[in-house]
Amino acid sequence: MKRRIRIMAQSKSALRQALADADVDLGCRPLAQIEGERIAAIGVAEEEEIARLVARASTGISIEVLETVPDARSRLGLVSSGNRFLSGELPRGPGKKE
Repeated sequence: MKRRIRIMAQSKSALRQALADADVDLGCRPLAQIEGERIAAIGVAEEEEIARLVARASTGISIEVLETVPDARSRLGLVSSGNRFLSGELPRGPGKKE
């Protein structure tokens, strides 16, 4: 199961080194932010990869699990099957409404 995680390190180079061989999806525009005295990045990884990263935590990185990412099948349950435009009002929320 995939999880959204925050990876933190002492420096940008340490963060880059920790993620160099890790199978973590950082999105199309990865962003590292300063949080206190540490550098953090948000990504998505499988539980096995998170366990690998945690095992290497002695190298100065820390991992925080933020949430579980729902799989495609469970996301389909969030989509209504009715006509969203029937009332004459545009639907709200993110995304393009056409």
